[in-house]
Amino acid sequence: MLVTKNVAELCVLLISELYGQLPSRIFADLLTRGRSTVAQLAQHTFLNQRQVRHGLAVLIQLNLIFHHTDHDAGITNYEANPHAAYNLVRTGKILDLIHINYGHDAHAIVHDVLVQGHAKISDIIETFKSEHGAHQDPSNGTLRNGHNHVNGNGITNGTNDVKAEDEDTDLDGRAYDALARLIASGILEPVTSTTYQSAQDIRTAIEQDYLADYPTGIRGSKQTAEFEKHVREKLKEIYSQNLELKKELEAASQFNQSSKRQKLAKGGIYTTVGGAEARHILARKLDTVVRLNYEKCTVELRNLKLERYVEDLIGDTTAKVYATLLAVLCKKVSRCQVDKSIEVEDENNDPSTGIRVTTQEVFEHLSPSIDVTAGIGMLHDEGAIDIRRAEKIRRYPPQLKGSTLEETLEEEEEIIGSDDEDYDHSGEAAVQFGLHGQNGTNGVDIQTGDGAPVGAKRMHQMRQHLLILAESTQGFLRHCGAAGFGEWTVDFEPLIQHLKFVELDTLIENRFGRQGLRLTKILREKGKIDDKTLPTLALMKKPDVHVKMAEMEMAGFLDVQEVPRDNNRTAARTIFFWFFDLDRTLQRILDNTYKSMVRCLQRLDVERRKKKDVLQIADRKDVQGMEEEKLRGDVYNAYVQFLDIEKKLLGQVARLDDIVAVFRDY
Repeated sequence: MLVTKNVAELCVLLISELYGQLPSRIFADLLTRGRSTVAQLAQHTFLNQRQVRHGLAVLIQLNLIFHHTDHDAGITNYEANPHAAYNLVRTGKILDLIHINYGHDAHAIVHDVLVQGHAKISDIIETFKSEHGAHQDPSNGTLRNGHNHVNGNGITNGTNDVKAEDEDTDLDGRAYDALARLIASGILEPVTSTTYQSAQDIRTAIEQDYLADYPTGIRGSKQTAEFEKHVREKLKEIYSQNLELKKELEAASQFNQSSKRQKLAKGGIYTTVGGAEARHILARKLDTVVRLNYEKCTVELRNLKLERYVEDLIGDTTAKVYATLLAVLCKKVSRCQVDKSIEVEDENNDPSTGIRVTTQEVFEHLSPSIDVTAGIGMLHDEGAIDIRRAEKIRRYPPQLKGSTLEETLEEEEEIIGSDDEDYDHSGEAAVQFGLHGQNGTNGVDIQTGDGAPVGAKRMHQMRQHLLILAESTQGFLRHCGAAGFGEWTVDFEPLIQHLKFVELDTLIENRFGRQGLRLTKILREKGKIDDKTLPTLALMKKPDVHVKMAEMEMAGFLDVQEVPRDNNRTAARTIFFWFFDLDRTLQRILDNTYKSMVRCLQRLDVERRKKKDVLQIADRKDVQGMEEEKLRGDVYNAYVQFLDIEKKLLGQVARLDDIVAVFRDY
């Protein structure tokens, strides 16, 4: 797999930082020379084959390389997986996200899986019991939602007469429940025989198996179409093998969804997965090996990024409602981008509408701790808002043109069912049909002063936040149907494209000022422009434009095309067209970002070597956790100074990773 020099150096540094020199040395050679055998790696790295095999075993255990065995020749080739190596930089973000969204127990399980690379379900449960058997976590030992259970399955802590077998049952329940939630949500995925094969190797094996029945090769368009169809179907079949356990647990979750809900310490809500049913399913699959699904984690990180973006632009309450909608919507989304090499898309993903979610579904998952009355202004006059326009239903997603969102159809074609019954003017529909579940009244209409049920009013207020999101110029949400008090979808591609432009504009403005940003936006909208026309459009002096354009060209943000008017090719007889190449600019920014991350990690290594003596003292077992009491004053000050530098450098790496995520992964 071809990568740039900076990406290769970053991946090697990350592996060296976490797992040592031997795996990083082998990984660096695989990146440099491509697919290699054990003998070739031993020759290139000047290691003996025993050391090479040990390093390869570590890399395979950590899912950092692919391997493919030619059964006819009996030779195994190994290939680096730079995407998996880069994902190591997001380990901390993923663990924090799991802790917030899924709880402390899930965080502990994911941490163990990350440390081991992959593990059996039985080993995960035993590790969880051994780590939590001696001391129960207090955050899981409180009464929640009126159940005398920890996370809905265990017995509360703090009682002195709990028997040992009851504690074991409690730990079993917590482990099974957390593991079932993680697998059902796609955070953990089963390891299959094709997991450690690259997409190209899988495709090649399918093609060779099919071509074995055609000794003379494929001829004609009909056979070619059948061949491509067969390959796609086989790839989908291989991909679906990882989803069997997930679908079983999802079915158990749907059966148990309306009976029990749980609330996390920070106010988030998740649904228990099947209880005894999920435990029975996992008990039959104890030998199943699971690993972390980074693609699903990237989806969760994208949701968090969009939530923070909404919080900055609109408000905290609307952002929480949006986060709930994204959590419900992304249950059906397994990856941020379609894998072009495998060509597998998410199920029920209609390109004209996207994956839909109803207002009722969002309301059922909304945390009761969210005050939906906040963040919505009061009307000064009746009729100040055009209800028909606010409730407009758009069938098709918008498309990007330049840096703005453009609608693809005419006004009247985008509205489906323009009759008044498609619009809920005052929440009367919610009152009429009633609500059920956590936020509703379970069939009991608790009346407020104006006679409307509490659940109906709460859902109507939540719906106003959704309408605010749908009306935003950024395109956070699209109102695409009227079923279930309104259907909603998120057009991720144009939304992320808009987010890319926002990040890009911020970078350009910080580096080249307002004038540089103005020139870039003009070129992005208009395309190629003559250097004589550009000053007029930018309302700038010609010398200032030339200086700024030359500066941006040297930095790689703009390009110029020279078109001679005649064969003399003199400057006076040449037209200079300036233009902005978005893809090239993004690639340049990404490569510079990788270089900055490399320099941060290199600087951290230099600082560690400077404070080597101090760190050796601080790493002693009798000093760890009591540095302030055990260390001498000057040594302790040097240790604190190093921790501050380390925190700043790693924080900068995390911020740079946010740029990479927006420009490459989301």
